[in-house]
Formats: sequence, structure tokens, C-alpha cells
Amino acid sequence: MTQGKDTEVSANLQTTLLDEHHFLAGLVQGCLQELIKSEFDRYINAQPHQRSADRRGIRNGSYTRSFKTRVGRLELTIYRDRLGQFRTEFFNRYQRSEQAFMASMLEMYLQGVSTRKVGKIIETLCGTAVSKSQVSELTKRLDTQLDAWCNRPLHERYLYLIVDARYEKVRTKQGVVSQAVMLVVGITEDGHRAILSVAMGDSENESSWDDVFKGLKNRGLHGVLFAVSDDHTGLVNALHRNFQGVAWQRCQVHFIRNFIMKLSRRDLKLYLPLLKDIFTAADEEEALRRKEHLVLKLEEKYPKVAVWVDENMESCLTVFHLPVEHRRKMKSTNMLERFNEELRRRSRVVRIFPNQASCLRLAAALCQETSEIWETGRRYLHFDKEQETSLSESDEKDAA
Repeated sequence: MTQGKDTEVSANLQTTLLDEHHFLAGLVQGCLQELIKSEFDRYINAQPHQRSADRRGIRNGSYTRSFKTRVGRLELTIYRDRLGQFRTEFFNRYQRSEQAFMASMLEMYLQGVSTRKVGKIIETLCGTAVSKSQVSELTKRLDTQLDAWCNRPLHERYLYLIVDARYEKVRTKQGVVSQAVMLVVGITEDGHRAILSVAMGDSENESSWDDVFKGLKNRGLHGVLFAVSDDHTGLVNALHRNFQGVAWQRCQVHFIRNFIMKLSRRDLKLYLPLLKDIFTAADEEEALRRKEHLVLKLEEKYPKVAVWVDENMESCLTVFHLPVEHRRKMKSTNMLERFNEELRRRSRVVRIFPNQASCLRLAAALCQETSEIWETGRRYLHFDKEQETSLSESDEKDAA
């Protein structure tokens, strides 16, 4: 009997989830309404009819606002205070990346490079037909906001930098080309992360990275002691030119990938564990000892790889100069992998951006949204005064 009831419930649930057209929209609307109500309650700082010396205002009714999403049109109740000072942050934060996504799609559609499938997606997103003037107004408003964020002054001291880039397909006068989206993340003295820069470049050459780092310094970036990135010659040269004395860490994950490409698959079982064992050493001295052991092993069958490891490995061990608690997170650029996955998920829908500005718009919107979450969330690293002093002394010693 119980099994029969479970089957019936399962069938009804399946019908609701798959056949009820408005089920998902209703579920999303209910969740969002609770978020807005909680935000208003926190703003007022008092329950309805509650007398409190900490109350910030008086409730003054509400109004309904329509909100277009990918699951349909939602009708949400927005609460008012008597002085009209309450403004929910939910719409601005959510819609920034959505508007950037829509603007990229709409530009592609209106410039004649879209497919019929893309046209259907746009109709689903917008719900109505769109004109060039509507697209122009949307992108103009969004670009002004994003430009202000990308060029904001940097007042805090950022001790660590994580630098990386990914490539997107962009349509130019010369045809469709890959262009670099260059990202710089900083970690403050209190351990919070922030995306400091997002920029487009024809390639990751030294000139492009030099412009990025000069721009950061002009906006106030200072106090950098440590940076991690891939071993890109132009990037590393520009980094040392603009931040003299900075300790540079070569990304260990990229180094492992490069190592794998140099050996046969059969021999990886022997040599790869020895390489990974170097990075798990307790200190730099032990890591160097293990490196010498790997080099001797490689000389038997891969003498050229042995020379490559011997000449390049030490740049992967700079992280041993950091506090033990920081090493796991600062040994590679993996921290940016999750962000890059989200950027890839959105850009994959667009496939080919109609121009560079469209690509930068989408990337910058996601960067701003992500950075705001990082800056107000939990600390990524923990510093104390003793660690900061040790880092500064190590930096001065290396510079000398």
C-alpha cells in the first residue's frame, strides 16, 4: 500500500514539474519575494507595529513591480518606507550580468550574425520585439556603469595578486579572432578578495600587460608583495617592471600540465608522482632536495626535460616564502578557475562576440557582480601583524 502511494506521489510530482508551465516561475517568484521582504525588514530594523528605539523608518505600504526573467514574467511586491529612502539592491545586482548577456545577444542578432535559434532565445529573454534604439539605450546605460567600476580608485593595500587570462572569439574587420580577457585579482590586508582589473587585448603580449599594470598603479594599487601567474614572458616582464621587488610564483598547476605534455603517457606513471611530491614538501629546502632527485631520474631517459625542470622549477617554489596557511591557495591561479567557468558558460551561448566592446561588457558585468560578493563575504585568507611584518622583511631582502 505504501509503495502504491509513493508511486502516485512521484507521478503527481513529475506531472507538476514537467507539465505545469508556470511551476518554476511560481517557485522562483516565491523565493525572490522572501528575499526582498527580509531585506526590507533588516532596513526598518523592527517588526510591524513594534516599538523600538532602533527603528530606522515607518512602513508605508507597497507596490508591484514586473520583473522579466528566463523563467517568465514575475510580479514582485516592493515595500515602501514613509520617507521613501528604502531601495532594494536585489534588482541592480541581479540584472547587471543579465543585461550584459542580453546586450551581447541583441547586438549579434541586430547586426545580422545570429542564427534562428539565437533569435528564439532573444524572444524568450525579452518577451517582446526589440529595436536598435532599445539596444543602444541598454548598452549605453550599462557601459557607463561598468566603466565607472572598472576605473574605480583603489584605496586599500593589496598584498597578493592573482593574474590570469582566457580567450574569447571576437568578430573584427580581419575576421573572427581570439582575443584575451585579462584578469587581475587582489587580496587585501584583511584577507578579502577583489577583482581589480578586467581588460581586453589582441594577445597576452608584454605591451598589453604593461598597460593593465600601469592602469592599476594609476588607480592607486600599492603594497604588492607577491603575485602568481602562468609563465608568460610578456606578463612576467611587465609585472616586474611595474612592481619592482615583487615575489613571483609560477602557477604549479600550469607547470604540471606543461610537464605532462613533454612525456609519454606510459612514463607519466613513474615521473608525475615525483613532480607532485616536490610541491607537497614541508619547506623549500626539502622541495629542492626532491627536485634534484627528479632531475637525476629524468636524465636517464629525458635529458632535455631534466634540464627544463632544473632551470624552471624554482619559480614554482616561491610560495614557500609565504605563511604556511597561505600556501595552498596561493600556489596556483586555480582560484580563478571557477570564475572562468562561469564566464565560459555565458560566452558559450554567444559563441562569437560581434565586437570587442560586447565581450568586455559581459566579462566586466560578471567581474563586478563576483567581486562585490567576494568583498562582502568571508575572508579568503587570514593575516596577522606578525605575518605582514615577515612578508615585508622577506620582500625587502629579495629586493636587496
